[in-house]
Amino acid sequence: MSLVKKISVNTHYTRSVNLERDADSLDVLRAYIPTSRALRTLSKIAGSFHCEQAPRAWSLVGPYGSGKSSFSAFLSHLISDSNDVGALEARKILIDADADLGHKFSEETETNGYLKILLTGAPEAMGRRIVKGMFDAANKYWAGSKGTKPKILSQLLETLTQEEISTTEIINLMKSLQQQLERKGCSGIMLVIDELGKFLEYEARHYGANDIYLLQSLAEHACKGEKVNLYLFVLLHQSFEQYAKGLGESLKKEWSKVQGRYEEVPFVESAEQVLRVVSAAFNHNLDSKEDIVLSEAVD
Repeated sequence: MSLVKKISVNTHYTRSVNLERDADSLDVLRAYIPTSRALRTLSKIAGSFHCEQAPRAWSLVGPYGSGKSSFSAFLSHLISDSNDVGALEARKILIDADADLGHKFSEETETNGYLKILLTGAPEAMGRRIVKGMFDAANKYWAGSKGTKPKILSQLLETLTQEEISTTEIINLMKSLQQQLERKGCSGIMLVIDELGKFLEYEARHYGANDIYLLQSLAEHACKGEKVNLYLFVLLHQSFEQYAKGLGESLKKEWSKVQGRYEEVPFVESAEQVLRVVSAAFNHNLDSKEDIVLSEAVD
Protein backbone atom coordinates (compact mmCIF):
# COMPACT_ATOMS: atom_id res chain seq x y z
CA MET A 1 0.00 0.00 0.00
CA SER A 2 1.47 3.37 -1.05
CA LEU A 3 1.00 6.21 1.45
CA VAL A 4 2.14 9.00 -0.86
CA LYS A 5 -1.38 10.00 -1.85
CA LYS A 6 -2.91 9.09 1.48
CA ILE A 7 -0.91 11.27 3.87
CA SER A 8 -0.16 15.00 3.73
CA VAL A 9 1.35 17.58 6.06
CA ASN A 10 -0.63 20.55 7.37
CA THR A 11 1.30 23.52 5.97
CA HIS A 12 0.57 25.61 9.09
CA TYR A 13 3.12 23.45 10.90
CA THR A 14 5.80 23.76 8.22
CA ARG A 15 6.29 27.55 8.21
CA SER A 16 7.24 29.91 10.98
CA VAL A 17 4.62 32.18 12.50
CA ASN A 18 5.13 35.93 12.11
CA LEU A 19 3.35 37.60 14.99
CA GLU A 20 2.33 40.80 13.23
CA ARG A 21 1.29 38.98 10.05
CA ASP A 22 -0.46 35.98 11.60
CA ALA A 23 -1.99 37.33 14.82
CA ASP A 24 -5.45 37.60 13.23
CA SER A 25 -5.26 34.34 11.26
CA LEU A 26 -8.01 31.87 12.20
CA ASP A 27 -6.15 29.10 10.35
CA VAL A 28 -3.07 29.58 12.54
CA LEU A 29 -5.31 29.68 15.61
CA ARG A 30 -7.15 26.46 14.71
CA ALA A 31 -3.85 24.66 14.19
CA TYR A 32 -2.61 25.62 17.66
CA ILE A 33 -2.13 22.92 20.31
CA PRO A 34 -1.80 24.12 23.93
CA THR A 35 1.22 22.20 25.25
CA SER A 36 2.00 21.67 28.94
CA ARG A 37 4.51 24.57 28.79
CA ALA A 38 1.89 26.86 27.25
CA LEU A 39 -0.72 25.91 29.87
CA ARG A 40 1.71 26.57 32.72
CA THR A 41 2.53 29.98 31.24
CA LEU A 42 -1.16 30.85 30.83
CA SER A 43 -1.70 29.82 34.45
CA LYS A 44 0.99 32.31 35.55
CA ILE A 45 -0.75 35.04 33.58
CA ALA A 46 -4.17 34.19 35.01
CA GLY A 47 -2.68 34.22 38.52
CA SER A 48 -1.92 37.94 38.17
CA PHE A 49 -5.34 39.03 36.87
CA HIS A 50 -6.72 40.36 40.15
CA CYS A 51 -3.51 41.14 42.03
CA GLU A 52 -2.77 44.79 42.77
CA GLN A 53 0.96 44.15 42.54
CA ALA A 54 2.41 41.12 40.77
CA PRO A 55 5.05 40.19 38.18
CA ARG A 56 3.52 40.88 34.77
CA ALA A 57 6.64 40.77 32.62
CA TRP A 58 7.86 37.52 31.08
CA SER A 59 10.69 36.59 28.74
CA LEU A 60 9.91 33.52 26.63
CA VAL A 61 13.27 32.02 25.70
CA GLY A 62 13.71 29.20 23.23
CA PRO A 63 15.21 28.22 19.86
CA TYR A 64 13.64 28.84 16.46
CA GLY A 65 10.50 26.77 15.98
CA SER A 66 9.84 26.23 19.68
CA GLY A 67 6.37 27.81 19.50
CA LYS A 68 6.91 31.21 21.14
CA SER A 69 5.24 33.19 18.34
CA SER A 70 2.41 30.65 17.97
CA PHE A 71 1.75 30.88 21.70
CA SER A 72 1.67 34.70 21.51
CA ALA A 73 -0.74 34.63 18.56
CA PHE A 74 -3.00 32.25 20.50
CA LEU A 75 -2.85 34.50 23.57
CA SER A 76 -3.71 37.48 21.37
CA HIS A 77 -6.96 35.78 20.32
CA LEU A 78 -7.63 34.60 23.86
CA ILE A 79 -7.74 38.12 25.31
CA SER A 80 -9.71 39.72 22.47
CA ASP A 81 -13.23 41.10 22.80
CA SER A 82 -15.63 38.37 23.90
CA ASN A 83 -17.68 38.79 20.69
CA ASP A 84 -14.66 38.24 18.45
CA VAL A 85 -14.76 35.00 16.44
CA GLY A 86 -11.10 34.29 17.16
CA ALA A 87 -11.63 34.86 20.89
CA LEU A 88 -14.50 32.37 20.99
CA GLU A 89 -12.45 29.74 19.17
CA ALA A 90 -9.36 30.33 21.33
CA ARG A 91 -11.38 29.98 24.52
CA LYS A 92 -12.94 26.75 23.27
CA ILE A 93 -9.46 25.36 22.53
CA LEU A 94 -8.27 26.33 26.01
CA ILE A 95 -11.38 25.02 27.78
CA ASP A 96 -10.94 21.68 26.01
CA ALA A 97 -7.34 21.56 27.28
CA ASP A 98 -7.98 23.00 30.78
CA ALA A 99 -11.56 23.96 31.65
CA ASP A 100 -10.73 25.92 34.82
CA LEU A 101 -8.04 27.98 33.09
CA GLY A 102 -10.28 28.61 30.08
CA HIS A 103 -13.05 30.00 32.29
CA LYS A 104 -10.59 32.33 34.06
CA PHE A 105 -9.65 33.92 30.73
CA SER A 106 -13.30 34.11 29.66
CA GLU A 107 -14.22 35.96 32.85
CA GLU A 108 -11.24 38.33 32.54
CA THR A 109 -12.22 39.49 29.05
CA GLU A 110 -16.02 39.43 29.28
CA THR A 111 -16.20 43.20 28.57
CA ASN A 112 -14.15 44.83 25.80
CA GLY A 113 -11.12 42.59 25.87
CA TYR A 114 -7.52 43.82 25.86
CA LEU A 115 -5.72 46.36 23.72
CA LYS A 116 -2.96 44.43 21.93
CA ILE A 117 0.38 45.90 20.90
CA LEU A 118 2.21 43.30 18.82
CA LEU A 119 5.71 44.13 17.58
CA THR A 120 8.45 42.26 15.73
CA GLY A 121 12.05 43.26 16.41
CA ALA A 122 14.21 45.07 13.86
CA PRO A 123 17.70 46.67 13.87
CA GLU A 124 16.42 50.07 15.04
CA ALA A 125 15.61 51.93 18.25
CA MET A 126 12.86 50.10 20.12
CA GLY A 127 11.31 53.10 21.86
CA ARG A 128 9.95 54.69 18.70
CA ARG A 129 8.55 51.35 17.52
CA ILE A 130 6.70 50.92 20.81
CA VAL A 131 5.14 54.39 20.55
CA LYS A 132 4.11 53.65 16.94
CA GLY A 133 2.68 50.31 18.09
CA MET A 134 0.74 52.04 20.85
CA PHE A 135 -0.73 54.51 18.37
CA ASP A 136 -1.70 51.83 15.82
CA ALA A 137 -3.31 49.63 18.49
CA ALA A 138 -5.18 52.52 20.14
CA ASN A 139 -6.35 53.88 16.79
CA LYS A 140 -7.72 50.44 15.90
CA TYR A 141 -9.34 50.03 19.34
CA TRP A 142 -11.26 53.31 19.05
CA ALA A 143 -11.92 53.03 15.30
CA GLY A 144 -15.59 52.15 15.66
CA SER A 145 -16.31 54.47 18.58
CA LYS A 146 -18.60 57.44 18.18
CA GLY A 147 -17.77 60.91 19.42
CA THR A 148 -14.47 62.64 20.02
CA LYS A 149 -11.40 60.44 19.90
CA PRO A 150 -9.32 60.35 23.11
CA LYS A 151 -6.49 62.80 23.57
CA ILE A 152 -3.92 60.01 23.81
CA LEU A 153 -4.10 59.48 20.03
CA SER A 154 -2.91 63.01 19.27
CA GLN A 155 -0.31 62.77 22.04
CA LEU A 156 1.16 59.62 20.52
CA LEU A 157 1.24 61.16 17.03
CA GLU A 158 2.91 64.30 18.32
CA THR A 159 5.54 62.23 20.14
CA LEU A 160 6.39 60.39 16.93
CA THR A 161 7.39 63.69 15.33
CA GLN A 162 10.15 64.18 17.93
CA GLU A 163 13.71 63.39 17.01
CA GLU A 164 14.28 61.61 20.34
CA ILE A 165 11.78 59.94 22.67
CA SER A 166 12.79 59.39 26.29
CA THR A 167 11.92 56.44 28.51
CA THR A 168 10.02 58.80 30.85
CA GLU A 169 7.86 60.04 27.97
CA ILE A 170 6.99 56.49 26.90
CA ILE A 171 6.02 55.44 30.44
CA ASN A 172 3.86 58.57 30.81
CA LEU A 173 2.18 57.83 27.49
CA MET A 174 1.49 54.28 28.66
CA LYS A 175 -0.08 55.62 31.87
CA SER A 176 -2.28 58.02 29.87
CA LEU A 177 -3.33 55.20 27.56
CA GLN A 178 -4.29 53.05 30.55
CA GLN A 179 -6.40 55.85 32.01
CA GLN A 180 -8.24 56.39 28.71
CA LEU A 181 -8.83 52.64 28.33
CA GLU A 182 -10.26 52.43 31.85
CA ARG A 183 -13.02 54.83 30.81
CA LYS A 184 -13.68 52.61 27.80
CA GLY A 185 -14.09 49.51 29.98
CA CYS A 186 -10.96 47.82 28.62
CA SER A 187 -9.63 44.86 30.62
CA GLY A 188 -5.90 45.41 30.05
CA ILE A 189 -3.00 45.98 27.65
CA MET A 190 -0.86 43.20 26.21
CA LEU A 191 2.49 44.26 24.77
CA VAL A 192 4.39 41.50 22.96
CA ILE A 193 7.83 42.08 21.42
CA ASP A 194 8.81 39.17 19.19
CA GLU A 195 12.43 38.85 18.05
CA LEU A 196 13.51 41.18 20.85
CA GLY A 197 17.08 40.13 20.16
CA LYS A 198 17.15 42.36 17.07
CA PHE A 199 16.42 45.41 19.21
CA LEU A 200 19.01 44.29 21.79
CA GLU A 201 21.67 43.81 19.12
CA TYR A 202 20.97 47.34 17.89
CA GLU A 203 21.27 48.63 21.46
CA ALA A 204 24.59 46.82 21.93
CA ARG A 205 26.00 48.46 18.78
CA HIS A 206 24.54 51.92 19.46
CA TYR A 207 24.85 52.28 23.18
CA GLY A 208 22.85 55.32 24.23
CA ALA A 209 19.56 54.29 22.63
CA ASN A 210 18.56 53.35 26.21
CA ASP A 211 16.27 50.54 25.09
CA ILE A 212 17.58 48.31 27.87
CA TYR A 213 16.43 50.85 30.48
CA LEU A 214 13.09 51.19 28.73
CA LEU A 215 12.61 47.41 29.10
CA GLN A 216 13.37 47.74 32.81
CA SER A 217 10.95 50.66 33.27
CA LEU A 218 8.15 48.90 31.41
CA ALA A 219 8.56 45.77 33.53
CA GLU A 220 8.54 47.79 36.76
CA HIS A 221 5.46 49.72 35.62
CA ALA A 222 3.65 46.49 34.74
CA CYS A 223 4.42 45.07 38.18
CA LYS A 224 2.91 48.04 40.05
CA GLY A 225 -0.50 47.38 38.64
CA GLU A 226 -3.27 49.68 37.43
CA LYS A 227 -7.01 49.30 36.96
CA VAL A 228 -6.06 48.51 33.36
CA ASN A 229 -2.97 46.36 33.82
CA LEU A 230 -0.05 46.09 31.43
CA TYR A 231 1.13 42.57 30.55
CA LEU A 232 4.54 42.46 28.91
CA PHE A 233 6.07 39.59 26.92
CA VAL A 234 9.44 39.56 25.19
CA LEU A 235 10.44 36.66 22.93
CA LEU A 236 14.11 35.70 22.71
CA HIS A 237 16.33 32.94 21.34
CA GLN A 238 18.81 33.37 24.20
CA SER A 239 19.00 35.25 27.49
CA PHE A 240 19.59 39.03 27.73
CA GLU A 241 23.25 38.88 28.70
CA GLN A 242 24.14 36.84 25.62
CA TYR A 243 23.38 39.95 23.54
CA ALA A 244 25.74 42.03 25.70
CA LYS A 245 28.89 40.23 24.51
CA GLY A 246 31.60 42.75 23.68
CA LEU A 247 30.34 45.30 26.20
CA GLY A 248 32.23 46.21 29.36
CA GLU A 249 31.66 44.35 32.63
CA SER A 250 29.62 47.19 34.17
CA LEU A 251 27.23 47.23 31.20
CA LYS A 252 26.91 43.46 31.28
CA LYS A 253 25.83 43.73 34.90
CA GLU A 254 23.23 46.35 33.90
CA TRP A 255 21.84 44.01 31.24
CA SER A 256 21.73 41.16 33.74
CA LYS A 257 19.87 43.38 36.22
CA VAL A 258 17.26 44.23 33.60
CA GLN A 259 16.79 40.54 32.82
CA GLY A 260 15.96 40.05 36.49
CA ARG A 261 12.84 42.18 36.02
CA TYR A 262 11.43 39.52 33.68
CA GLU A 263 10.34 36.07 34.75
CA GLU A 264 12.10 33.77 32.32
CA VAL A 265 10.05 30.98 30.77
CA PRO A 266 12.20 28.38 28.97
CA PHE A 267 10.12 27.57 25.90
CA VAL A 268 11.46 24.07 25.30
CA GLU A 269 8.96 21.23 25.25
CA SER A 270 9.44 17.64 26.37
CA ALA A 271 9.73 14.89 23.74
CA GLU A 272 6.16 13.83 24.54
CA GLN A 273 4.78 17.31 23.84
CA VAL A 274 6.79 17.61 20.62
CA LEU A 275 5.34 14.30 19.41
CA ARG A 276 1.82 15.63 20.10
CA VAL A 277 2.45 18.56 17.77
CA VAL A 278 4.16 16.41 15.13
CA SER A 279 1.24 13.96 15.21
CA ALA A 280 -1.25 16.79 14.66
CA ALA A 281 0.73 18.01 11.65
CA PHE A 282 -0.14 14.92 9.59
CA ASN A 283 -3.44 14.55 7.73
CA HIS A 284 -4.53 11.24 6.25
CA ASN A 285 -7.48 9.91 4.30
CA LEU A 286 -7.13 6.19 4.95
CA ASP A 287 -10.24 4.04 4.66
CA SER A 288 -11.06 1.56 7.43
CA LYS A 289 -9.24 -1.38 5.80
CA GLU A 290 -6.10 0.65 5.17
CA ASP A 291 -6.20 1.93 8.73
CA ILE A 292 -6.26 -1.65 10.04
CA VAL A 293 -3.36 -2.70 7.78
CA LEU A 294 -1.29 0.27 8.93
CA SER A 295 -2.07 -0.33 12.61
CA GLU A 296 -1.05 -4.00 12.33
CA ALA A 297 2.19 -3.01 10.60
CA VAL A 298 3.03 -0.55 13.38
CA ASP A 299 2.25 -3.10 16.09
